Amino acid sequence: MKVFHIIAALLVASVSALTIHQVDDGVSSLVYRAPNPVNYSLLAAQLSPGASIVFPDNPQFDLLQQRWQEYSRPTYSAIVQAATEDDVRKTVLFANKHSLPFLAVAGAHGFLTTLGRMQGGIAISLANMKGISLNKEGDCAELQPGLTNGELIRYLWPRGKQAVTGNCLCTGIMGIMLGGGHGFLQGIHGLLVDQILEASVVLANGKLVVASPTSNPDLFWALRGAGHNFGIVTRVKYKIYNAIPKWTFSTIIFTQDKLEKVFEVANALLPEADHPAELILMYQFVRLPIDPKSASIMIYLIWAGDSAGLDKYAARFRALGPAQETLQTDISYPDVFKGREDETNPGTCAKGWYRLLFNNYLKRFNPEALRKVHTIFTKATDEYPDTQTRSIYVFEPYSQQGVTAVPFESTAVPFRGYPVLASPVWGYTNASYTNGLVAASREMRKILTDGDGDGKLRSYVNYAFGDEALSENYGHEPWRVKKLKALKKKYDPEGRFSFYAPIDVGRRP
Repeated sequence: MKVFHIIAALLVASVSALTIHQVDDGVSSLVYRAPNPVNYSLLAAQLSPGASIVFPDNPQFDLLQQRWQEYSRPTYSAIVQAATEDDVRKTVLFANKHSLPFLAVAGAHGFLTTLGRMQGGIAISLANMKGISLNKEGDCAELQPGLTNGELIRYLWPRGKQAVTGNCLCTGIMGIMLGGGHGFLQGIHGLLVDQILEASVVLANGKLVVASPTSNPDLFWALRGAGHNFGIVTRVKYKIYNAIPKWTFSTIIFTQDKLEKVFEVANALLPEADHPAELILMYQFVRLPIDPKSASIMIYLIWAGDSAGLDKYAARFRALGPAQETLQTDISYPDVFKGREDETNPGTCAKGWYRLLFNNYLKRFNPEALRKVHTIFTKATDEYPDTQTRSIYVFEPYSQQGVTAVPFESTAVPFRGYPVLASPVWGYTNASYTNGLVAASREMRKILTDGDGDGKLRSYVNYAFGDEALSENYGHEPWRVKKLKALKKKYDPEGRFSFYAPIDVGRRP
């Protein structure tokens, strides 16, 4: 029965056409709005029995449109909850016919300011498409696009398996994957994109195609690192591995006076020879009760194995005289994620906040630059107290062996081999903080970039803010942007996918 479809579809979109919009951060961008009117009953009649269309007058609408990031957010005149690949395809065709902008969403964790260009269009929600099909050999699975990292991790663990995922349990895995995808297992197996064997993709024209090394190989290249620009991925064949049965998790906290010494040790662990693939390190500036006047330094040391393997690396930090340490031994892989989220920020997965990230890749830690950043971060969290329990400055020096084993030119991922990913992660509920935090973040990003050598910003597109140049998101080698633009013209000539770090904006959304 589709009675609920037909009743709801009596609502029509009534918003203006293409306009220019000035967002709070001062970045001028195109905003696309739906035309007037649109009869959604025509779409409702085409959808599968498991699909639905939800409109703003439905009590569920506000919940369904909620995002991890409220700043510069997209808005919708309708949310299509897809149940099948064909639902996605037919929604794209309907949107094209009526010149409606559309945006695929799953975990709703995207926070780039360019998402705010999409106003009054269709959200194509993939959140209900959560299928997992493991092959009999146990080395490959077919994944649907609505899966979160946590859902995949929890499915595989009882089966003695694991896969490369992102580091936040509640985040949708597909969005991370399309931007490259850092994760705890990347030192062993590579990035998330390096696990893709094949993908089904709904293109901008509504056609469903397969991308693989032998089918549309140019699209396959582009999807792996710049995928948000080329289509809606509705299925992937993905590499699966035997699980590492025991894990060790140590949290070490230092007061700010140890900053320089901590990052001297951190630098010594950056070379691949000194940072084994089994060792996962993360550093954070974070406000803790242990020092109410300044941000503390929190370190996670995670080891794929028992505590004996971790000890020699943890000992280097213990020798500096930490203020506090906790140690968890013989824990499961799912518990590694729970420990990190629960311990540092209980609101990691909370939606409805304002959040900002301003990231850059670094070759090494520059203690002088880090001291300046620490001072600005402490000052900002004092000036904007709502941020103190919700915000961190994170440094993710992942092991690189599995990442650099993949040829640099073989995917659209541009910055393999830069070991440190740095970014503030601001969380707050007072919108008036935004301009001040944007200014502080830009200053900190520039300090770290200038302190790293050539002064070129290298951004991880999944952590980008939205003010980065194409080369800063997709590679400073001229051939990379040139190739992506050519493929964009081939697969999305009208710029329908122009809301997530867009490569090019075409004639219409």
